[in-house]
Amino acid sequence: MPLGNLTSQFFANLYLNELDQFVKHKLKVKFYIRYVDDFVILHSKKEKLRNLKSQINDFLKEKLDITLHQNKSYILGLEKGVNFLGFKIFYYHKILRKSNRNNFERELNTLKFLYKEDIISREKAVMSLEGWLAYAAHANTFKYRKYILKTFNKHFTIDKSKIAKIKKYRNFTRKIKESQLRFSSQKTLFLFNKGLTIEEISKKRSIKESTVYNHLANLIEHNQLSITNILSKSKIIKIINKIYNKKDKLKDIRKRLGDSSITYDEINCVLASLRPI
Repeated sequence: MPLGNLTSQFFANLYLNELDQFVKHKLKVKFYIRYVDDFVILHSKKEKLRNLKSQINDFLKEKLDITLHQNKSYILGLEKGVNFLGFKIFYYHKILRKSNRNNFERELNTLKFLYKEDIISREKAVMSLEGWLAYAAHANTFKYRKYILKTFNKHFTIDKSKIAKIKKYRNFTRKIKESQLRFSSQKTLFLFNKGLTIEEISKKRSIKESTVYNHLANLIEHNQLSITNILSKSKIIKIINKIYNKKDKLKDIRKRLGDSSITYDEINCVLASLRPI
């Protein structure tokens, strides 16, 4: 059953009702909060919390045939913040967990690619954005949400192609940027458009394959070539999902991918497609 599905939430609550009864009535815990499989217990004494954790783990194992997650179940002071439902909660404020911000920014990169390739509409991208902003608003995220909105409006423009002045401006800036491309990259583009493979271009021009890829990345960045002409859409999305921000190093992205078949050059080309024009 997929995570996040309303049915899965219902059955999780039904199944864990026994845990609620055990914690509230058997252990007499006063401050207990649970949402699906995520729960928090508050107490002033660390030793008491250790004892509760042990009893709860034994109960889950014996009665429900499940156990506490070893890496996600821990005891800490409130001054360090409590991780709950994607937020880090302190005494007087809440912040978004870094992993949640990274997840959304990866999703935003995917939306940017899909929108650029006319696979989704702006309206669908807006729906995803609105859902995220509504969630993020529960934390102290005013400046961050303002930054996200600014980034979104930059990449998901409204009917640009229908506005004559904007179209003229885009053509003008495109010509300037095209003129800045090195002649060597243009020669590579000419051979690539003739149907030569990267290996064939490398041999014909007596340059390294990595140099050919650098040319292609340069061409992609300047809208002379689409990334989909080089990589499959499934591979592009797979790479985008492992890019946390534009300052990521190629080796870090490749490590997250865990796929030796994807090269640094391919990752660099995808990064080029995400850079602002």
